[in-house]
Amino acid sequence: MIPKPKIGKSLFRILTGVVVGSAIGSILGLTLAPKPGSETRKDIKDKSMEIYLRSKEAMKQDSPVGFVRRHLIRWLSKDR
Repeated sequence: MIPKPKIGKSLFRILTGVVVGSAIGSILGLTLAPKPGSETRKDIKDKSMEIYLRSKEAMKQDSPVGFVRRHLIRWLSKDR
């Protein structure tokens, strides 16, 4: 008889490692960042707005934009 692998325990260990590793990485990233948090948030906001505007402009020009990207941009640009 062939023993069945215990997928439940190994999957739990992998997911636990991913969560713990992500938490440790986030904490280290925030504490060792070369810029203050306000500057980092401003940089992220500016870059994401730049990408959003470039994507919106690409849609206006009928340049080839993927199906998923096109619908994602439309969904994100809806007023909430």
